[in-house]
Formats: sequence, structure tokens, C-alpha cells
Amino acid sequence: MNNSFPKPVIDAMADRAMRLHHMLWHYARDNWAVLTPEEQEALRQNGWEPPRPSLTAPDPTGTPAVELDNGSGEDFLYMHRQMIASVNEILADLGDPQHPRVEGWPTIPAPDDDDYPVPAPFDIPEAPGFANAIRSAKTEASLSQIRAWEADFTNPDRLRQWTLRQFGARIEFSIHNRLHLRWSAQMPEYRLDDDIDVDPRFDDASYNWLADTYSAHVNPVFWKLHGWVDARLDDWMAANALTGEVPWSFDPPWSGPAGHHHHHPVAGLILRARPGSTEADSLTTRREALETTVEYLKRAGARERVRFPVLADL
Repeated sequence: MNNSFPKPVIDAMADRAMRLHHMLWHYARDNWAVLTPEEQEALRQNGWEPPRPSLTAPDPTGTPAVELDNGSGEDFLYMHRQMIASVNEILADLGDPQHPRVEGWPTIPAPDDDDYPVPAPFDIPEAPGFANAIRSAKTEASLSQIRAWEADFTNPDRLRQWTLRQFGARIEFSIHNRLHLRWSAQMPEYRLDDDIDVDPRFDDASYNWLADTYSAHVNPVFWKLHGWVDARLDDWMAANALTGEVPWSFDPPWSGPAGHHHHHPVAGLILRARPGSTEADSLTTRREALETTVEYLKRAGARERVRFPVLADL
């Protein structure tokens, strides 16, 4: 697999503050409907109550539903577009002709692609159910579903049928989540569902597992995957004859505490932090706040209950 990506980008994405922010953003919006009141309060007290949860509580069969119309889909598209913009700033400063900007896959790679082959299935004895979900994402049947989704998300007629919020929610909980699982590879060790209190051993840049929100963005495949998703937002704009700024319903959509229009709340600080700078001090403060949030969740007994669920019948 082609794992080349400039070290400054990898180092920035592997920063503990970036990891914690990415994990908590997904955790809060994906798990809110199933958290206990104590767990919800732990998030609320630290500014992490999601304005628009992404999933409902599970039905009697244990299956949640995607919130198609509350705007969480816009949050998904916006937050990851911010991440891409921050990485593009790093790449622009580096001036590496091999990596001028984040560029997504032009089409989803085949299983035997020379640069991005699908990693082999593997077992996770501590989490057999999750291992089965990953294994399923690597099958021929899964590839057929991926191709069908890909056709829908590149079809202007289909894109015109969805509002921006519906489009974002649909792409997140179908092809996006499936691709995270499909390209997950075997690791020496995994941060699993009960590890809301993150051991620093998982901060090493080598921990870049695509099936973990604490680490997925450290993996170069993440940027090919999300570059592809972000290009579909451009397709949605074109299909609806829209130019200029994306017509977000919110000012701005939610990317976590202290989010704003132009920079990811943490990636922007990492990008500009220099020893002794205001940004470095702000990054330290933000990292401490993130650690506090995790400590509150740990005391409340929180666990990561949802991780890249795929709801194929959207």
C-alpha cells in the first residue's frame, strides 16, 4: 500500500490534541442518543453536547437510524472539509511537488489496486463482532454495494434528490463508513471499545488504524477516502447549479467547541503553533480541556458504543 505522506502532516495529525478532538467529535454525535444522563452531562459540562446528533436510539432490533434531516450531515461534510483545508495549508508550506494538496481517489480502488489494495481480513479476539464487520466490508458483496453507492453519489440526478443535510448523512453512514472498515489493516494492538481513557502508547504515529476515530486521520488512506467524499460535495453543488460558498444551514456547522468558519478548532492551532507563540499556548489549553473531557467521561463510566456503523438501506 502506498503509505507515503509528508512527515509534518503525519506529525500534526498524530498530535494528541488532534486525536482527542477527532475521537470526541465522532463520539459525541454518534453516541449521544444511547449515552446515560451522566455521560451526557460529562460532555455537556465540557462544551461537547452535539447540537445535532447523527444517530437515533436503536430500535427493538438494536439498529439505530440515521438523522437524515436534522443537519448532522452538514456537520460531517463541514468538519472534514476543515480538516482537508488545514492539511492543504501544511502541504502548501512544504511545497512538495509529490503532494501539492489532498487529492481523493478518482474512483474507489479495486481490491487488487497496485497502490491501495484492500488489506486482508484479520481476527480481533477481544472484539469478534467488530472484526466480523470489518471482514464483511472486504467481501465481493460489499464491493458490489460500494459500486452502487459510488454510482449514486456521482449521479447528478440522484444528487438533486437530496438536500445538503440528507446528502451528508447518507454518504457518511453508507459508503464513507464502509470504506473506513474496508481499508482497515491488521495492527499489533488496537484501541477497542472500552478505551475512552486513551493510553499514551496509542499516540505514536505508527498507530493509524482506519477503524478507530482516534487514529484514522493519521493514515494516508484517510485523505484519499475523504478527498473522494469531499469531491462529492462539489458534485452536489454542481448538480444543483450552485457556485461559490457551500450553502450551509448553520453559521457555522458544528466541528466541536470553539469551531469557526475558516479553521478546524485544533488543526488550525497545530498548524500555527510555534514555541512561545499564542497559538502554542492556546493548543496547550485546548489539549488540557480535551483531557478533562475524557476524564469526566471516564468517571461517568463511558465507553465507545458506536464505531463506523454502516446502514446499507439509506
